[in-house]
Amino acid sequence: MQIRAERLKNILKKLSISEEWTEPIHKAWTKFNLCGSNETKDNINEASMFLAQCSHESCDFTKLEENLNYSPYTLLKLFPNKTKSLEKAKEITSRGAEAVANFIYDYRTDLGNYTAGDGWRYRGRGIIQLTGRNNYKFYGEKLGFNLINNPDRAKEPYIACQVACAYWRMKGITAFAREGNVIAVTRKINGGLNGLDDRRRRFERVLEIVSEVMNEK
Repeated sequence: MQIRAERLKNILKKLSISEEWTEPIHKAWTKFNLCGSNETKDNINEASMFLAQCSHESCDFTKLEENLNYSPYTLLKLFPNKTKSLEKAKEITSRGAEAVANFIYDYRTDLGNYTAGDGWRYRGRGIIQLTGRNNYKFYGEKLGFNLINNPDRAKEPYIACQVACAYWRMKGITAFAREGNVIAVTRKINGGLNGLDDRRRRFERVLEIVSEVMNEK
């Protein structure tokens, strides 16, 4: 049974997430049948995992674009094989976020980025940080939005939530989310385990709040 909108609104309020996200999230959950199990525990776990992971990716639903203002040390730490040296990292970061995005993502065949500037053009956006030309094309076509020519639309709340839920379904995240498997879900979303400690802390906190709200009479 779907979590009712008024309960979701209460959950978001307790999490200090703007209540304006209630309708976009709830509509997307309904459209893609997230948190729609007949088992309350499954819905509590999946809702908690979705909110925790998306909160991590978007800084509590406030930052809908990837922060690429890296320090040289951060760039070297995150991409050591590509950056190779602190001197190279300093040179790249001195040219700003766009240069960093293009350095990291340009000509990444796994992302479908094949022209100069694709890295910046198709940088992470939305509550799940949709990244790469292939993903913008695939999810845009799936949802009926022209994200290739209008990538900033991925930041619009209703579209951001639909993209996140479509991604959730396509990647088969529901089963892991209902198990409360933070590691497996993180790998599905991040491709690795970046930010695992924060994701785990967020899940535990959100789970407590969602459980409390769902058990209210």
